[in-house]
Amino acid sequence: MATTVQIRGKGNITLPASLRKKYKLEEGEVFTIIDLGGGSLLLKPKVLEVDKLSRQIAKRLREENVSLDDLLQVLDEERKIYYKENYVKK
Repeated sequence: MATTVQIRGKGNITLPASLRKKYKLEEGEVFTIIDLGGGSLLLKPKVLEVDKLSRQIAKRLREENVSLDDLLQVLDEERKIYYKENYVKK
């Protein structure tokens, strides 16, 4: 599939909506541009590891029906246990 785009002011290029939808690209997405030489450029979405992991965690929480309140409550309980085990003199 060949698509024509135009460089606008400040070097902006708008990706066609059909490609954004096909590849699930959203506003603010970060890309790596690779110069292949001869005027050819490769535009590749840069998936940050933190973003990838956070999406996986969010999906798993939804699947397990765990709310943010549930997660925060368990985190608070674990923090208290950790503190007692590591900082309270016996």
